[in-house]
Amino acid sequence: MTLFLSTIINKMDAKSRVSVPSSFRNTLRDQSFKGVIAFPSYKNKSIDACGIERMESISNSLDADNDYSAEEFDLISLYFGEAEQLPFDKEGRIILPKKLINHAEIDKNVLFVGLGPTFQMWNPSSYEQKKKKMVEKAIQKKLNPRLKPIPKGI
Repeated sequence: MTLFLSTIINKMDAKSRVSVPSSFRNTLRDQSFKGVIAFPSYKNKSIDACGIERMESISNSLDADNDYSAEEFDLISLYFGEAEQLPFDKEGRIILPKKLINHAEIDKNVLFVGLGPTFQMWNPSSYEQKKKKMVEKAIQKKLNPRLKPIPKGI
């Protein structure tokens, strides 16, 4: 089971290469594809990413009897169409495609944010703004995460 934890900033070089945090690489070490699957987030100005096994699992669920709505099925199809396979080089770096860099408005630094079974890549200042809004909303609504499992699809 993959588990991505923590928040780590790494620099992107002039060739759009960025080192994936070693703990994230270790999480993906035993998967058949040595790299990450990345696609634009449709909720944020960020890049969603995961290992190949997660994408294979989603693909298998599409073939099986499932209760996806037509809209959910369309969105999942869009994710597959937008997905990029980004292999690791010898130093554990990936090359971010321009369309993903532009979507996330990444300049020099990439913030990796672990989300349990997946992770995101952000422009650090964009994430700080999002984080501030999330905390303010949680305080305002008196939210108390009870550490239940995260609902599927989030």
